[in-house]
Amino acid sequence: MIGADGRSDEKEMEVVREELTRFGTSPQQMLDLTKDAQMMEFERAVGIISKFDIERKKYVSSYLAVIMIADGKIDDKEVALWQLVSLLCGFPEMDLNQAVDFMNSL
Repeated sequence: MIGADGRSDEKEMEVVREELTRFGTSPQQMLDLTKDAQMMEFERAVGIISKFDIERKKYVSSYLAVIMIADGKIDDKEVALWQLVSLLCGFPEMDLNQAVDFMNSL
């Protein structure tokens, strides 16, 4: 999601770092995860996420939405990616406000 609009925005990266920190991820683990995520094929990521239960899918969908809006600019390419991943992974239907509300409730 971070690179969907052709830019790697620091505000979007901060959302990722904050969430990983919330899970207790060390700085080295963050570097490793970032590298692994960049190397993972899209199809593999979709295959993994599509097997999640509905609550985890709701979390992933909401998390992607929060990353998408972090820089204050919602690019059409980001929206298209969010919709595509939502369809391929079987995410529950939600709009951006619902996604943000869900993440804020955690």
